[in-house]
Amino acid sequence: MMHSTIHFSLGMLVGTALTCRPLLAAWKSGAHVAPLLRRWLVVAYGLGLYAIVPNLLRRAGIAHAVCEGWIMNIFLLSPMLNRLIQGGTISGPFIMSALVAAQYIILLQAVRRTARQALRPGGGRVTGPDTP
Repeated sequence: MMHSTIHFSLGMLVGTALTCRPLLAAWKSGAHVAPLLRRWLVVAYGLGLYAIVPNLLRRAGIAHAVCEGWIMNIFLLSPMLNRLIQGGTISGPFIMSALVAAQYIILLQAVRRTARQALRPGGGRVTGPDTP
């Protein structure tokens, strides 16, 4: 069985991939990014939790055969990955730590960017598709 952190990291990567395009477009255009950052974090961590459902079920006492059955592939291909990659107790935490650190750095940059815009004459408010 692969370590849960590998599955969680995969879910976070998929969530980031699904939400990064609108976030990057808003960032480049100078629009408000807070709603997009929130969506990015919710989707990334939500898919991370979704990806570890078979591992949680196994911990809850569900039979190994059920948790490794083909139907569990709906949880981001969890059983298939378990068959392909063994272990992951070192790489899983490393990948997840790198993802969390990257998210934290991007959030800090967004705060810095907003503070700089607020210091500009007129508040530096730029309207975009997400602003009222």
